[in-house]
Amino acid sequence: MSIAEGLRANGYFTVLLSTVGSTAGKDIQILTDWPETIQSRLVVVATVDRLEDKLEMIQRIEERVSDDTIIAINMEAVSLPEIVEECRHPKRIFGLNWTFPVGQTYFAEIISHAHSNEVALESLVDQVKKYWNKDPYVVQSGFSIRARMMAAMLREALYLVEEDFASVESVDRACRNDAGYYLPFAGNFRYMDLMGTYAYGMVMKDLNPELSTSTTLSPILREMRTLGETGMDQGRGFYAYSPDDRKNWEEVFDKFSKEMKELIKKFDHEKIYR
Repeated sequence: MSIAEGLRANGYFTVLLSTVGSTAGKDIQILTDWPETIQSRLVVVATVDRLEDKLEMIQRIEERVSDDTIIAINMEAVSLPEIVEECRHPKRIFGLNWTFPVGQTYFAEIISHAHSNEVALESLVDQVKKYWNKDPYVVQSGFSIRARMMAAMLREALYLVEEDFASVESVDRACRNDAGYYLPFAGNFRYMDLMGTYAYGMVMKDLNPELSTSTTLSPILREMRTLGETGMDQGRGFYAYSPDDRKNWEEVFDKFSKEMKELIKKFDHEKIYR
């Protein structure tokens, strides 16, 4: 629903097909069953990150759309080549990832592959800029780079806690007050330019061998899954939450996101944001 709301917020009419109960707002039409045909030139799909679910959804869509309709689907661990090899028209299928809250961030990741239709790709980039007011980047590898960068950071964070090098709270403070401070302004590479790339090279030369290279799921996450401690919805994740906390955190995060978006726009050193 947040994806559709992001479109609505920019003044565009959206048709949302959802089996989950949703309340229609202005410029959003909600369908609860598959129509015989889909007239849209762009269909955006959001599913759980399982290959079989994505293939089933795309198959249903391809049966109802024209041959040149662009299909954009969210993807994290699943790669685009895995998806498109089972599709009728692989050249018009792309990965498309957002971050929450959709309507309050500039983030959009568009994933293409070796045989993507260039005209369709340019059209998708243009629509994401125009209709979602995003600052998209294109990945040509067929997989999400956002997911890989995030997984690397989370793996190291879990390793530090598991080895008793730092507490959960300490790791959060380190991320929030350091990387969380400069990343919205500059990103990793420009920040290294600002600070001096040689210093980072020296640190990484000695530090890289000490970083976690685990290829298995963290014991902490396995235990939390077993205990049902899956986050705010269940009242406990890495922190404990009261019944009212989820709503409070969502409201605060939404307010923070709006202010952060304006701050990024204010310091628009790359002149790319709308």
